[in-house]
Amino acid sequence: MADSQKRLILGNGEQYIEAIAKQKTGRSKEPPRSYGEARDRIKSGIGTALKSLDALPLEKKIKDEAVFCMRLHPDVTAKSYDPAMIFNEVPELRSVGSRTYQTPITEVAETESITKMLDKKVSDVDARLVFVQSTPKGFDRFLQQLDRAESTLPAKFRDEIRRVERFDALAIDEQLAGFSEKWQEGRVELILHPSRNTQDGQLEFLFELFEWANIDAERSKVRPYAGGPTFVSCFLNRTSLSQLAGANPLRSAHPLHFEGLSSLRHAPKSNAPKPPSTATRSTIKVGMFDGGIDPSVPLLSGHAEQDEANSIKTPEDADCVAHGTAVAGAILHGPLNPFQAKDRLPAPPVYLVSFRVFPTLGDHQGDPGGADLFECIDIIEQTVPARSDIKVFNISFGPRGPIEDDTLSRFTYVLDTLSATHKVTFCVAVGNDGEVADEDRIQSPSDMVHGLGVGAFTLDKAAPVHAPYSCRGPGRECGKVKPDIVAFGGCENTPIHLVSTTSGRKTLWWGTSFAAPLASRMNAQAIDSFERSSALLGRALLVHTAEYPGKETDAKKSDALLGHGCLSETIDDVLMCDDHNVTVVFQGAMLPKQMVKLPIPWPSISIPGKIRVHWTVAALAPVDPMHPGDYTSCCLEETFYPNAQKYKFGPPKGVTGKKKVLHLVNNAAEIADLRSKNWKQAGWPETDSGNVYMDEKECRIDCKWESIVRRSKSKHAKGVESPLMTLHAIGRNGARERFDYVVIVTLEAPKFEGDLYTEIRQRFPALAPIRLRTEAETRIQI
Repeated sequence: MADSQKRLILGNGEQYIEAIAKQKTGRSKEPPRSYGEARDRIKSGIGTALKSLDALPLEKKIKDEAVFCMRLHPDVTAKSYDPAMIFNEVPELRSVGSRTYQTPITEVAETESITKMLDKKVSDVDARLVFVQSTPKGFDRFLQQLDRAESTLPAKFRDEIRRVERFDALAIDEQLAGFSEKWQEGRVELILHPSRNTQDGQLEFLFELFEWANIDAERSKVRPYAGGPTFVSCFLNRTSLSQLAGANPLRSAHPLHFEGLSSLRHAPKSNAPKPPSTATRSTIKVGMFDGGIDPSVPLLSGHAEQDEANSIKTPEDADCVAHGTAVAGAILHGPLNPFQAKDRLPAPPVYLVSFRVFPTLGDHQGDPGGADLFECIDIIEQTVPARSDIKVFNISFGPRGPIEDDTLSRFTYVLDTLSATHKVTFCVAVGNDGEVADEDRIQSPSDMVHGLGVGAFTLDKAAPVHAPYSCRGPGRECGKVKPDIVAFGGCENTPIHLVSTTSGRKTLWWGTSFAAPLASRMNAQAIDSFERSSALLGRALLVHTAEYPGKETDAKKSDALLGHGCLSETIDDVLMCDDHNVTVVFQGAMLPKQMVKLPIPWPSISIPGKIRVHWTVAALAPVDPMHPGDYTSCCLEETFYPNAQKYKFGPPKGVTGKKKVLHLVNNAAEIADLRSKNWKQAGWPETDSGNVYMDEKECRIDCKWESIVRRSKSKHAKGVESPLMTLHAIGRNGARERFDYVVIVTLEAPKFEGDLYTEIRQRFPALAPIRLRTEAETRIQI
């Protein structure tokens, strides 16, 4: 290659995006039951549910209001099958969310897919339930509708009834999640369904329930969200938990257990390197919610501050400050492992703003319940809108215990909402219980779908390997690939070296708490070091450039231990193209149901050997805590077409013959002959990324509903011609809002000996290298 220098990734890809018409695919499945059978099952279920409601103590139900479950057949898990016509026909009913449920496979109507699972000896199957809220009179009105003559009912209403397996109340074991046999007492998070009552009316019910169940309301915090759930943090024991169980407005309850920040004051230490010798600091900021910092520590001085106005109003705690200082040092300097005591650190590429959230008031006052994370969440919720100058925030704490698929914590919901509303990114540690049996799944709020859940790797003979303590995936629906990425967090044998509150010393420790700051540091640089970047693009770039350790053939895969792979070592690895690859960035916004196509960068001259196309698609859509299984309101389904000239042709109806894939130019004569015989051409070129119709279960397995997706395809270059990709925005839960998206595409051609970068720019002249901000723009005087 004539010029072997690294060059900046290319922007302006959106100049080549074109809107296209959506094509219909697939068809609805035949409902599994007859209308009469389904109707009778529902009527029986409503009767039983209303009797169980009558039997509840008055304190466990809201007057003239109830929430029941309309459980759908496992064949219809897609959001598009939600019973909208039922709610139209019976307006007294209201949908207040959904979730998945598990049922013995022998208890559902047998269909083709159920038969296949039975043949495979599957015993339990997942399905979807819709929460239905109404008054007792409203449910009576539903019964009257079901009693009408079948011929007088709309066909869609009848089909929706036929897809309902049963109608009942939420079982207690579905309400209570994550409580082990050893659990005796502790702080618990309750989630209540939205109520038709006023907020004051709902609070009155809640505190009467607490008084009846002997729960201390003074130690509780209630956080309602308009049109959504009410989250409650309270202190419970086994007895009070049993008293709450079965309360009709209670959607879920799970432990909110937090043991405090790791104490580092007595960790091993060694001599620290010398502080940077610089009169300037970076203008690229990283926010940190943690235990506070000691800004007088030489390695932080001049490059970090504590925002007291947006910090908790409790006295500082030495252990909390030690933890916060270590995290802050990792954000500023990265691991100190490479530096000796004689070395002087380079100037940090970012500036640190600390927001102290510990100790909480309850912790400070010696509350047996310990720290109440709702206090921390309150500060985060207030601070992010107030500090619009910060686009990346680090969180290295959270409640212990694995996430639950069918319930969503307030912590996760708040971070995702802030990310979508204020266009920021949170980098969150996934937790350190990876070696605890049945507790090793990632912890909240690292399950957020619009942030980076960061795990840890350590070193084995200088090679990165999963740190055993680092919690593992999968994440929740819409964010299955977790951790998103991993960074060096050390281990007992190879600790990470961190800034200590003791001047001239460094602390040797390990944990995902110190891996997350490395991602925060890199993420902030990816956002603020060049023009026209964004929090969404910065996050996507980190995922796109993460490398899975191992063989080259495995370099783009993902798993539950390392996610998409290891964080890049330098910002150049994120923003630069190598000799044989070119990266192009596309940015835009889409409405639900919209489709667009974009070209894959491809030169006009031939390429020898094999090529790899590697792409990352990220979307920033609003989230809905009432639908954990369909948490994001929109997703992007991408389809890759390697050859714009190759189409599938099929024989006319009633004529036998195999379909053929033909080149429009090279096979023009054969195509003309087939058309004369009424063969039909497919509407789109032949795909290599599975654009055949898939049902909901297959889509979820393939991670098509993820808010960020990374894929890779290797092809023989001779079979590729004018490749392209389509994006289809799929809306759910009544989504109508436009949302931002980013697509990053990298073309790798290892055997191409020419100047691939220049060839692509010549074919796509609107593409231009991103413009890095100058030192004068990114550094100011201390």
